[in-house]
Amino acid sequence: MELRHLRYFAAVARNLSFSKAAEELHLSQPPLSRQIQDLERELGTRLFNRRGKKTELTKAGEYMSIEAQRVLDSVDSIARTVRLIGGTEVTSLRIGCVSFLMYSTLPPFFELIKEKEPDIKIELSIMSTEAQERALRSGSIDIGFVRSWVGEEGLVFEPLSEERLAIIYPAGAELDVEPARCIKALEASAFIATSPVTAPGLSDRVHSICEEYSCKTNVGYVCSDAYSIIKLVGSGLGWSIVPDLAYRDAAIAGVSLVMLPQTMALGLCYAKAQLEPKELRFIELAKEFFSQREHARSSFAPAP
Repeated sequence: MELRHLRYFAAVARNLSFSKAAEELHLSQPPLSRQIQDLERELGTRLFNRRGKKTELTKAGEYMSIEAQRVLDSVDSIARTVRLIGGTEVTSLRIGCVSFLMYSTLPPFFELIKEKEPDIKIELSIMSTEAQERALRSGSIDIGFVRSWVGEEGLVFEPLSEERLAIIYPAGAELDVEPARCIKALEASAFIATSPVTAPGLSDRVHSICEEYSCKTNVGYVCSDAYSIIKLVGSGLGWSIVPDLAYRDAAIAGVSLVMLPQTMALGLCYAKAQLEPKELRFIELAKEFFSQREHARSSFAPAP
Protein backbone atom coordinates (compact mmCIF):
# COMPACT_ATOMS: atom_id res chain seq x y z
CA MET A 1 0.00 0.00 0.00
CA GLU A 2 1.43 3.35 -1.03
CA LEU A 3 0.71 6.83 0.31
CA ARG A 4 -0.89 7.84 -2.99
CA HIS A 5 -3.41 5.01 -2.56
CA LEU A 6 -4.45 6.52 0.77
CA ARG A 7 -4.76 9.99 -0.74
CA TYR A 8 -6.85 8.70 -3.63
CA PHE A 9 -9.03 6.61 -1.32
CA ALA A 10 -9.54 9.53 1.10
CA ALA A 11 -10.64 11.81 -1.75
CA VAL A 12 -13.27 9.32 -2.96
CA ALA A 13 -14.44 8.66 0.61
CA ARG A 14 -14.73 12.39 1.26
CA ASN A 15 -16.71 13.10 -1.90
CA LEU A 16 -18.54 9.76 -2.24
CA SER A 17 -18.07 10.36 -5.93
CA PHE A 18 -15.29 9.15 -8.23
CA SER A 19 -15.83 12.02 -10.65
CA LYS A 20 -15.63 14.70 -7.94
CA ALA A 21 -12.61 13.02 -6.35
CA ALA A 22 -10.88 12.88 -9.73
CA GLU A 23 -11.54 16.57 -10.24
CA GLU A 24 -10.18 17.36 -6.78
CA LEU A 25 -7.05 15.29 -7.45
CA HIS A 26 -6.61 16.69 -10.99
CA LEU A 27 -6.86 13.20 -12.47
CA SER A 28 -9.11 11.63 -15.05
CA GLN A 29 -11.61 9.18 -13.58
CA PRO A 30 -10.39 5.86 -15.14
CA PRO A 31 -6.89 5.99 -13.56
CA LEU A 32 -8.42 6.87 -10.20
CA SER A 33 -10.83 3.92 -10.43
CA ARG A 34 -7.92 1.60 -11.27
CA GLN A 35 -5.93 2.81 -8.27
CA ILE A 36 -8.89 2.14 -5.94
CA GLN A 37 -9.37 -1.30 -7.51
CA ASP A 38 -5.66 -2.04 -6.95
CA LEU A 39 -6.02 -1.01 -3.31
CA GLU A 40 -9.11 -3.21 -2.86
CA ARG A 41 -7.29 -6.18 -4.42
CA GLU A 42 -4.31 -5.65 -2.12
CA LEU A 43 -6.56 -5.48 0.95
CA GLY A 44 -8.74 -8.36 -0.22
CA THR A 45 -12.02 -6.55 0.39
CA ARG A 46 -14.29 -3.95 -1.18
CA LEU A 47 -14.06 -0.43 0.20
CA PHE A 48 -16.91 1.03 -1.85
CA ASN A 49 -20.27 -0.18 -3.09
CA ARG A 50 -21.00 1.25 -6.53
CA ARG A 51 -24.66 1.28 -7.58
CA GLY A 52 -24.89 3.16 -10.85
CA LYS A 53 -23.85 6.74 -10.09
CA LYS A 54 -24.20 6.20 -6.34
CA THR A 55 -21.06 5.45 -4.32
CA GLU A 56 -21.16 4.31 -0.70
CA LEU A 57 -18.51 3.18 1.77
CA THR A 58 -18.66 -0.41 2.95
CA LYS A 59 -18.14 -1.17 6.64
CA ALA A 60 -14.49 -1.86 5.87
CA GLY A 61 -14.38 1.39 3.89
CA GLU A 62 -15.78 3.39 6.80
CA TYR A 63 -13.02 2.10 9.06
CA MET A 64 -10.42 2.66 6.34
CA SER A 65 -11.64 6.26 5.92
CA ILE A 66 -10.96 7.08 9.57
CA GLU A 67 -7.55 5.41 9.66
CA ALA A 68 -6.43 6.73 6.27
CA GLN A 69 -7.21 10.30 7.31
CA ARG A 70 -5.30 9.77 10.55
CA VAL A 71 -2.23 8.61 8.59
CA LEU A 72 -2.48 11.49 6.10
CA ASP A 73 -2.82 14.04 8.91
CA SER A 74 0.28 12.56 10.55
CA VAL A 75 2.25 12.73 7.29
CA ASP A 76 1.25 16.38 6.79
CA SER A 77 2.32 17.17 10.36
CA ILE A 78 5.71 15.49 9.84
CA ALA A 79 6.24 17.45 6.61
CA ARG A 80 5.43 20.73 8.32
CA THR A 81 7.81 19.99 11.20
CA VAL A 82 10.60 19.13 8.76
CA ARG A 83 10.05 22.42 6.92
CA LEU A 84 10.16 24.30 10.23
CA ILE A 85 13.43 22.61 11.22
CA GLY A 86 14.89 23.32 7.80
CA GLY A 87 13.69 26.91 7.83
CA THR A 88 11.62 26.48 4.68
CA GLU A 89 8.12 26.79 6.14
CA VAL A 90 5.75 28.54 3.73
CA THR A 91 4.41 31.82 5.11
CA SER A 92 0.77 31.03 4.48
CA LEU A 93 -2.33 30.29 6.50
CA ARG A 94 -3.87 26.86 6.08
CA ILE A 95 -7.60 27.22 6.63
CA GLY A 96 -10.19 24.48 7.02
CA CYS A 97 -13.82 25.06 6.16
CA VAL A 98 -17.06 23.08 6.25
CA SER A 99 -18.55 22.72 2.76
CA PHE A 100 -21.81 24.50 3.62
CA LEU A 101 -19.96 27.83 3.73
CA MET A 102 -18.40 27.73 0.29
CA TYR A 103 -21.09 29.36 -1.84
CA SER A 104 -21.23 33.05 -1.03
CA THR A 105 -20.41 33.20 2.68
CA LEU A 106 -16.63 32.86 2.60
CA PRO A 107 -15.55 34.19 -0.83
CA PRO A 108 -16.40 37.81 0.16
CA PHE A 109 -14.44 37.29 3.38
CA PHE A 110 -11.40 36.07 1.44
CA GLU A 111 -11.74 39.14 -0.78
CA LEU A 112 -11.56 41.21 2.41
CA ILE A 113 -8.42 39.35 3.48
CA LYS A 114 -6.88 40.00 0.07
CA GLU A 115 -7.66 43.70 0.39
CA LYS A 116 -6.64 44.19 4.02
CA GLU A 117 -3.79 41.69 4.27
CA PRO A 118 -2.43 41.10 0.74
CA ASP A 119 0.65 39.31 2.07
CA ILE A 120 -1.41 36.51 3.63
CA LYS A 121 -1.63 33.50 1.35
CA ILE A 122 -4.64 31.24 2.03
CA GLU A 123 -4.47 27.48 1.55
CA LEU A 124 -8.08 26.30 1.81
CA SER A 125 -9.26 22.76 2.54
CA ILE A 126 -12.92 21.72 2.54
CA MET A 127 -13.33 19.41 5.53
CA SER A 128 -15.96 18.36 8.03
CA THR A 129 -15.81 19.71 11.57
CA GLU A 130 -14.50 16.35 12.75
CA ALA A 131 -11.76 16.22 10.10
CA GLN A 132 -10.73 19.76 11.04
CA GLU A 133 -10.40 18.71 14.68
CA ARG A 134 -7.92 16.03 13.63
CA ALA A 135 -6.11 18.43 11.27
CA LEU A 136 -5.79 21.10 13.98
CA ARG A 137 -4.50 18.52 16.43
CA SER A 138 -1.90 17.27 13.94
CA GLY A 139 -0.94 20.78 12.82
CA SER A 140 -1.91 20.28 9.18
CA ILE A 141 -4.24 23.31 9.30
CA ASP A 142 -3.90 26.50 11.36
CA ILE A 143 -7.49 27.70 11.74
CA GLY A 144 -10.84 26.09 10.98
CA PHE A 145 -14.37 27.30 10.29
CA VAL A 146 -16.30 24.64 12.20
CA ARG A 147 -19.59 23.83 13.88
CA SER A 148 -20.00 24.12 17.63
CA TRP A 149 -19.77 20.39 18.38
CA VAL A 150 -15.98 20.45 18.36
CA GLY A 151 -14.95 18.52 21.44
CA GLU A 152 -11.20 18.16 21.21
CA GLU A 153 -9.24 19.23 24.28
CA GLY A 154 -6.58 21.79 23.56
CA LEU A 155 -8.68 23.62 20.97
CA VAL A 156 -10.36 27.02 21.23
CA PHE A 157 -13.82 27.58 19.70
CA GLU A 158 -14.98 31.16 19.13
CA PRO A 159 -18.57 31.50 17.82
CA LEU A 160 -19.06 33.78 14.83
CA SER A 161 -22.58 33.21 13.62
CA GLU A 162 -25.81 31.40 14.47
CA GLU A 163 -27.55 29.60 11.66
CA ARG A 164 -31.12 28.44 11.63
CA LEU A 165 -31.92 25.21 9.89
CA ALA A 166 -34.55 24.88 7.21
CA ILE A 167 -36.71 22.26 5.54
CA ILE A 168 -36.20 22.32 1.78
CA TYR A 169 -38.46 20.57 -0.73
CA PRO A 170 -39.29 20.79 -4.45
CA ALA A 171 -40.94 24.04 -5.47
CA GLY A 172 -44.53 23.66 -6.52
CA ALA A 173 -45.55 21.46 -3.61
CA GLU A 174 -48.17 23.33 -1.60
CA LEU A 175 -47.23 22.54 2.00
CA ASP A 176 -48.04 24.06 5.35
CA VAL A 177 -45.35 26.51 6.54
CA GLU A 178 -45.71 25.26 10.13
CA PRO A 179 -42.64 22.99 10.58
CA ALA A 180 -44.33 20.00 12.24
CA ARG A 181 -47.11 19.80 9.65
CA CYS A 182 -44.65 20.39 6.79
CA ILE A 183 -42.40 17.54 7.96
CA LYS A 184 -45.39 15.27 8.45
CA ALA A 185 -46.49 15.90 4.89
CA LEU A 186 -42.99 15.11 3.58
CA GLU A 187 -42.23 12.12 5.80
CA ALA A 188 -43.10 9.42 3.24
CA SER A 189 -41.06 11.12 0.48
CA ALA A 190 -37.39 10.35 -0.13
CA PHE A 191 -35.13 12.13 2.35
CA ILE A 192 -31.77 13.40 1.10
CA ALA A 193 -29.41 12.98 4.03
CA THR A 194 -26.03 14.44 4.90
CA SER A 195 -23.40 11.70 4.93
CA PRO A 196 -22.73 10.45 8.48
CA VAL A 197 -19.24 9.47 7.33
CA THR A 198 -18.08 12.80 5.89
CA ALA A 199 -20.07 15.08 8.25
CA PRO A 200 -21.17 13.04 11.31
CA GLY A 201 -21.91 16.06 13.52
CA LEU A 202 -24.26 17.69 11.03
CA SER A 203 -25.83 14.33 10.23
CA ASP A 204 -26.51 13.75 13.94
CA ARG A 205 -27.95 17.27 14.34
CA VAL A 206 -30.38 16.76 11.46
CA HIS A 207 -31.31 13.30 12.77
CA SER A 208 -32.06 14.74 16.23
CA ILE A 209 -34.34 17.37 14.67
CA CYS A 210 -36.24 14.67 12.80
CA GLU A 211 -36.64 12.80 16.10
CA GLU A 212 -37.97 15.97 17.76
CA TYR A 213 -40.76 15.95 15.18
CA SER A 214 -41.26 12.16 15.48
CA CYS A 215 -40.27 11.84 11.82
CA LYS A 216 -38.99 8.50 10.54
CA THR A 217 -37.11 9.56 7.44
CA ASN A 218 -37.24 7.49 4.28
CA VAL A 219 -33.61 8.00 3.21
CA GLY A 220 -33.31 7.85 -0.56
CA TYR A 221 -29.94 9.56 -1.06
CA VAL A 222 -26.88 10.31 1.07
CA CYS A 223 -24.67 13.23 -0.01
CA SER A 224 -21.38 14.60 1.21
CA ASP A 225 -21.88 18.27 0.29
CA ALA A 226 -24.54 20.98 0.48
CA TYR A 227 -24.71 21.73 -3.23
CA SER A 228 -25.54 18.12 -4.12
CA ILE A 229 -28.29 17.94 -1.50
CA ILE A 230 -29.94 21.15 -2.67
CA LYS A 231 -29.51 20.20 -6.34
CA LEU A 232 -31.25 16.86 -5.78
CA VAL A 233 -34.12 18.61 -4.01
CA GLY A 234 -34.36 21.11 -6.86
CA SER A 235 -34.56 18.18 -9.27
CA GLY A 236 -37.64 16.91 -7.45
CA LEU A 237 -35.97 13.81 -5.98
CA GLY A 238 -36.78 14.42 -2.33
CA TRP A 239 -36.55 16.76 0.64
CA SER A 240 -33.96 17.59 3.26
CA ILE A 241 -32.96 19.73 6.22
CA VAL A 242 -29.98 22.04 5.70
CA PRO A 243 -28.47 25.18 7.23
CA ASP A 244 -30.40 28.24 6.11
CA LEU A 245 -27.28 29.89 4.68
CA ALA A 246 -26.46 26.89 2.52
CA TYR A 247 -29.83 27.12 0.80
CA ARG A 248 -29.71 30.87 0.29
CA ASP A 249 -26.10 30.91 -0.85
CA ALA A 250 -26.51 28.07 -3.36
CA ALA A 251 -29.40 29.92 -5.03
CA ILE A 252 -30.63 26.80 -6.83
CA ALA A 253 -33.97 27.17 -8.59
CA GLY A 254 -36.85 24.81 -7.94
CA VAL A 255 -36.49 24.67 -4.14
CA SER A 256 -38.92 25.91 -1.50
CA LEU A 257 -38.05 26.51 2.14
CA VAL A 258 -39.68 26.41 5.56
CA MET A 259 -37.60 27.81 8.42
CA LEU A 260 -37.11 25.78 11.58
CA PRO A 261 -36.59 27.24 15.07
CA GLN A 262 -33.54 25.02 15.65
CA THR A 263 -30.13 26.62 15.22
CA MET A 264 -26.44 25.74 14.94
CA ALA A 265 -23.42 27.82 15.83
CA LEU A 266 -20.56 28.40 13.40
CA GLY A 267 -17.21 29.59 14.64
CA LEU A 268 -13.45 29.64 14.42
CA CYS A 269 -11.36 26.89 15.94
CA TYR A 270 -7.62 26.86 16.59
CA ALA A 271 -5.07 25.29 18.90
CA LYS A 272 -4.44 26.65 22.39
CA ALA A 273 -1.02 28.08 21.66
CA GLN A 274 0.62 31.42 21.09
CA LEU A 275 -0.75 32.67 17.79
CA GLU A 276 1.33 34.31 15.11
CA PRO A 277 0.49 37.92 14.12
CA LYS A 278 -0.98 36.78 10.78
CA GLU A 279 -3.27 34.33 12.60
CA LEU A 280 -4.40 36.99 15.07
CA ARG A 281 -5.14 39.39 12.21
CA PHE A 282 -7.08 36.72 10.32
CA ILE A 283 -9.20 35.99 13.40
CA GLU A 284 -9.79 39.70 14.00
CA LEU A 285 -10.97 40.22 10.42
CA ALA A 286 -13.20 37.12 10.56
CA LYS A 287 -14.93 38.42 13.69
CA GLU A 288 -15.41 41.83 12.08
CA PHE A 289 -16.76 40.34 8.84
CA PHE A 290 -19.23 37.96 10.49
CA SER A 291 -20.41 40.62 12.94
CA GLN A 292 -21.32 42.89 10.03
CA ARG A 293 -22.94 39.98 8.20
CA GLU A 294 -25.03 39.05 11.22
CA HIS A 295 -26.17 42.67 11.58
CA ALA A 296 -27.19 42.78 7.91
CA ARG A 297 -29.05 39.45 8.20
CA SER A 298 -30.94 40.57 11.31
CA SER A 299 -32.03 43.73 9.50
CA PHE A 300 -33.60 41.69 6.69
CA ALA A 301 -34.49 38.47 8.52
CA PRO A 302 -37.53 36.62 7.11
CA ALA A 303 -40.45 35.80 9.35
CA PRO A 304 -40.24 32.35 11.01
